[in-house]
Amino acid sequence: MKLILSILLTVLTTYHHGVYESSGEIELQCSQAEANAVIDSLMADFEHNPEHLFEWAFYGTGEQTDDSRKQGFIIHYDTVRYDAPNSLLSVDMTVFTPRGKADHLHVEPTLSDSRRVNGVLPSGHGGVGYQTERTLFFGVNNFSNVIKYCDATVVLIPSEGNDVHAVGTQRITLQTHCKFGWFFNLFISRKMYRNTVEWRMQQFLENLRNTAEKKPLQSIKIDLE
Repeated sequence: MKLILSILLTVLTTYHHGVYESSGEIELQCSQAEANAVIDSLMADFEHNPEHLFEWAFYGTGEQTDDSRKQGFIIHYDTVRYDAPNSLLSVDMTVFTPRGKADHLHVEPTLSDSRRVNGVLPSGHGGVGYQTERTLFFGVNNFSNVIKYCDATVVLIPSEGNDVHAVGTQRITLQTHCKFGWFFNLFISRKMYRNTVEWRMQQFLENLRNTAEKKPLQSIKIDLE
């Protein structure tokens, strides 16, 4: 049986057999083509210009409040690189715990896009595949003694209709899983996890929606526990 930890706007977190699972959903008022363009940009930046993600997709996912006790974990990205010939994304980061302890991590996540054929998007686009669900997957395994694995799945669910340029209600879902090392899992509280992950997921979804709807990016304000 899964234990429901909390509901924060559109984000829900459960805990089951040592794994935190968070999921959220948001609606976009735009065309299928505009929604897919945002997903195209997300993948393109991950692969070719990861630091640019912090200017839009990850905008506002830094500190939520001046009270550092409510931050949970703070993640500082030291370097983000993409090795195009080998299709390899690598990230060096420093994770600070609420007690100020720093853990330096090097991760090489896997990336996949269900619209790609042999790793390449269909040429010319033209709405090809826009009327079907599109899934992005990001996953990392065994990258530290602190975190054993984590993954994120983004699914774009298009509106019905054959006109990919007509404005309609598109939906984007986000689901993450995270499992900590057994020793660290003894010390992390579920409230700490919520305060670290949920509002950042909400901010990410809001950023995708505002980008697709061509609205200014805004930092969400949520009172953490």
